[in-house]
Amino acid sequence: MKRLLPFLAFAALLAACGKWSLDTEWKSGAFRLIAVDAKSQMTLIHEDDPVSLVAPTVFAVGADAKYIVVKQHPATNQAATMFDRSITNYFIVGRDKGVRGPLKKEEFDRLTASLSLPAFTKIFDDLQ
Repeated sequence: MKRLLPFLAFAALLAACGKWSLDTEWKSGAFRLIAVDAKSQMTLIHEDDPVSLVAPTVFAVGADAKYIVVKQHPATNQAATMFDRSITNYFIVGRDKGVRGPLKKEEFDRLTASLSLPAFTKIFDDLQ
């Protein structure tokens, strides 16, 4: 994630100046999935602080009034143009921008029951 921070900060600056717009692939309130250059760079940001909350490659997301749930395959290079489909990480993002994760499936499933987490409603099949 640290590798993408300067790039995302620069992209946010350009977008704020109106010189470049980021492609929003999904949105819930102020939370957005963006892909700056390639779909493999899909990352979750908050509009008020466009630093990556969940780094690439996000391939599934869901939301309710309390939480956003995210499935991610980790990027394998600095530009996030390649990712490892053999690894799936799960994240729980609170509406207060608190991030819990990466989690393994078993831990995520336990928290799904105890926190009544939302289902994954947007899935990018080509990234899955």
